[in-house]
Amino acid sequence: MTGNPSRRRGRPKGQLGIWASPDEDVVAEAPMKKPASRRRTYALCTPGMLAWARTSLGLSIQIAAQKLHLSDERLAAWESGAERPTIPQLRACAQVYKRPLAAFYMETPPRDFTVRNSDFRRLPGEVPEEYTPEMHVALRIAAYRREVALELDPDAEPVGLVGSATMDMSAEALATTGRAALAVTLVEQASWSELYAPLNGWKNAIERLGILVFHFTDVGVDEVRGFSFGEPLFPVIGLNGGDSIHGRVFTLIHELGHLYLGEGGSCDLGDFTRPVEEGGPAEVYCNRFAGAVLVPSGALLDDPAVRRADAHTEWSDDDLYRLSRRFRVSREVVLRRLLILGKADQEFYQTRRDEYLALPRRARDKKPAPIPRPIMIVRDAGKPFARMVLDAYHADAISAASVADYLGTQLKHLPAIEKRLAGHDVLTGSAP
Repeated sequence: MTGNPSRRRGRPKGQLGIWASPDEDVVAEAPMKKPASRRRTYALCTPGMLAWARTSLGLSIQIAAQKLHLSDERLAAWESGAERPTIPQLRACAQVYKRPLAAFYMETPPRDFTVRNSDFRRLPGEVPEEYTPEMHVALRIAAYRREVALELDPDAEPVGLVGSATMDMSAEALATTGRAALAVTLVEQASWSELYAPLNGWKNAIERLGILVFHFTDVGVDEVRGFSFGEPLFPVIGLNGGDSIHGRVFTLIHELGHLYLGEGGSCDLGDFTRPVEEGGPAEVYCNRFAGAVLVPSGALLDDPAVRRADAHTEWSDDDLYRLSRRFRVSREVVLRRLLILGKADQEFYQTRRDEYLALPRRARDKKPAPIPRPIMIVRDAGKPFARMVLDAYHADAISAASVADYLGTQLKHLPAIEKRLAGHDVLTGSAP
């Protein structure tokens, strides 16, 4: 090789724009000064994209530099364009920022889905000021999957329920409408005896309406329990896989309420029992909606013990457990419904609610057995999305590599995933 400082070393796929530099400390434009054995390859990436990738994940320059094992000054120099990273260093950035390597060579950032901090359902009293990087990734994956769905099915029909209601309608009345749309009978609901059956039963019903339901992981339940994207085409509900089964069931229906109101996201878990004033907070309305869908007032009031009760009744644990088993919900949800229907008072409800919230989260459910990887893949991506991807693959519309990318799995799991989608639903005991 001559000392030509601008000789190009080929252009790899993915618009990587790499130059081979003979110098250890300067970029490709510098003349050769050191032996070839000591050459480093510097990346002519876009400095602004390095800054965008970091900030889009919610990382400060100090935290990012620590993760990359760099000084703050060196990372700042990369982002300003004063210095350039080597190719291995850029790969490290891609890994930390959860971005493909090619993204750092784009001229401008792609459009990212953004959600306000108030748009999540959280545990009571938990209001983080900033999203964690894990939450940014969860939102990004959900938005990416929705974009993939739009590409794979460009003729999809809008989901009519999105934006079809306002808070002028009582939450109880909307719950009647919602339950009819879900087509889940009380007999079917009571038959869900396995641990995951209530969650999967409601999830299957919501997916049949054209809504994509995803699970996300690595995000603390104290940060986010769930979120939703209120778009008419492929609306999305995201559930935190670390939450309890009952918690996810309630979040799932709560987010459906947000979709009815035509808005994305779900807010902090406000007190379910607060009255909804005119123009009141949507999260309280959606909590009432969720409770009324899961425990319909007519069915609850038909119970002999409930009929005999009044606002001063102090419910035993046995009665609360019996009612929770009947509707396949938590005892807290039953208590909320009893309070709203005038069958318990605020003091009793608050005392018991505090007791339940003080329990370790996993103590509220039986400890689940380990779940095989293919089932986890279908859980996280949702059955409609997984079927869509595999149908496109079998129609030669996408490659095997795209299937692995869209579903986030190795190709070796595809046969088991297909069997899971085509066969018996082992978690609900019904057809998938």
